[in-house]
Amino acid sequence: MDTVQPTMSGISSIGSFPSAFQSATTTIGRAVAGAGQDAAAVASPALDSSAMLAALVDARQQLLYTQAGAKMMNTASEMLGTIIDISA
Repeated sequence: MDTVQPTMSGISSIGSFPSAFQSATTTIGRAVAGAGQDAAAVASPALDSSAMLAALVDARQQLLYTQAGAKMMNTASEMLGTIIDISA
């Protein structure tokens, strides 16, 4: 009769959480830096209307990236909390 050996595959997946948090942090950091560049471009007195429009559109995109990074961080946090609850 064969016996089933428990595996640690579920526990080994915990190692991916630091990279998930790091990816989320990197995404947010890049978006904030991009928004800063867009703000500087919009504040420039020598900016023409098409460049200003491009900077404003890019600023909106940076907002979406920031929101996506925040959702990534929230999801990783919830998953880690679930794994901790299950293993406790």
